[in-house]
Formats: sequence, structure tokens, C-alpha cells
Amino acid sequence: MIPFLRHRGQTSGRRRRRTDGRRLVLLGGFYLGLLAVVAVLVVTFIRPRDIRVPAVRSAAAGVTVLTVESHGRHTRFDMRALEALPQRTYRVTTPWYLRPVTFRGPLLRDVLAAAGAGGTHIEAVAVNDYTADIPFEDVEAYDVIIALRMDGKPMSPRDKGPLFVVYPYDRLPPEMLPRSFDRSVWQLDGLRVR
Repeated sequence: MIPFLRHRGQTSGRRRRRTDGRRLVLLGGFYLGLLAVVAVLVVTFIRPRDIRVPAVRSAAAGVTVLTVESHGRHTRFDMRALEALPQRTYRVTTPWYLRPVTFRGPLLRDVLAAAGAGGTHIEAVAVNDYTADIPFEDVEAYDVIIALRMDGKPMSPRDKGPLFVVYPYDRLPPEMLPRSFDRSVWQLDGLRVR
């Protein structure tokens, strides 16, 4: 009787270990299956195309998206005012995107003319207070635009929008490229002309 108990105890110990391993595998499989079901439900009922970015929606509703300061005067533009100006389209290669991207927006010189701004330097200011000095010569010589759209769609803050200073990078002289990248301010908020 004693050998029988010892033998049974050792076997049940081994069985427990094997059973515990099987339970863990089954439990892990159950949780993975549950996770897959939740993922399918999320993809089915939440569509990223239906999610709107508040900044883009409010910009179209007449909210100021760009302020131009010149000679003590502040001129404010909403998205509609910027879209009413003549538009340019550039398909360019940039260091920020893996593929060529199409940008569309008014020429920076047209925006400055609409604001009645003049000077020798433009300080482009981003939402996060990053600034870049853009010489007036660049505005005339290189047809710099304020991009409102990327690949035909309004730009969200995640895509460097709603406004982005864009040079025609593919048409610039090679020595100008590094400076143009430094002067390309995304999430543009204001222009200070002096």
C-alpha cells in the first residue's frame, strides 16, 4: 500500500505540472482570441475616416489660423481667406516624408501683399514658438507657398498642419536645400514682418 501511494503521489505531481502548463496555454489562447475579437469590433465600428480633427474643422469655421504682423498692424486670416487667394501646387520630395508629397496653397508673397506687409525679413512662428527667419529674397526668387493641403486633403496638426511653409525643394539649387528645410515652418501660426 505504501509503494502504491508513493507512486500515485509522484505521478499526480507530474500530472499537475503538465496540467498547469496546459491551463496556461489554454488561458493564453483564450486571451489572444478575446483580444482578436475586440480588435475586429474596434475596426468594424470605429472608422478613422470618420474621425475629424478639431483644428481643421474650426479653421474652416472662420477661426483665425494665421496672423501677419507688420508696421504695428495685425492682419488675421482664416482658412477661407487663405483659400480665396490664388493657389499653387508643388509635388516635392522632402526629408519628412518617405515619398514625394503634393502641397497646395497660396504664395507667401500673395499672403503678405493681402496683408499689406513689407520689409526685408519675415519671422515665421509656429504654434510651439519655433521661429525661422525667411529673407524677402526667398519669397520672390523661390515661390515659397503656405501649404493648406497635402495630397489634396487639409493638413491636421499630426501632418504638420494646418499651415506649412513649403519651398519648391526639387527646383532649388543644391546649396539652398539645407537652408530651405530650416526655414520650412510647420504648424505655422504667425508671420512677423520687419
